[in-house]
Amino acid sequence: MEIIIKELNNELSYQVRLDAINKIKDYDLNDEKYEDLKEIIIKLALSDRVFAVKQAAFLLCQKNKLKKNNEVINLGKKNTGYSPNDIRKMFLKIKRETKMEALDLDLFKECFQTLSPKMYDVMSYEHMYFDNWIRGIYKYLSK
Repeated sequence: MEIIIKELNNELSYQVRLDAINKIKDYDLNDEKYEDLKEIIIKLALSDRVFAVKQAAFLLCQKNKLKKNNEVINLGKKNTGYSPNDIRKMFLKIKRETKMEALDLDLFKECFQTLSPKMYDVMSYEHMYFDNWIRGIYKYLSK
């Protein structure tokens, strides 16, 4: 149980959170022994930045008829929580700190994951062609 809770709280890997949700999809979260899981699932359904995790947690809430403050939980719209300006600033920071003239993709990704692991996690999910997305944004950064 503690391992699943740890996996659900892992903010650095959406895949770990998603796998943990799938492990507990057959649990009856209304049972008192799953109270901790229930709270975490509700939190994920309401506020996870990766839509796939949010949606899986929402479906689990629906299946178990979970509520927050006696109100039904709604899925809400897809929102990563990062504006294009936030992403641009992070890319410029990485470029400045690594003193990178031409893009070194491996170094860039390593630095990105170190400086902003949550943003890296969300964007790696949001952009199917993550490497191409990085190249595209990097190409248009100011010199």
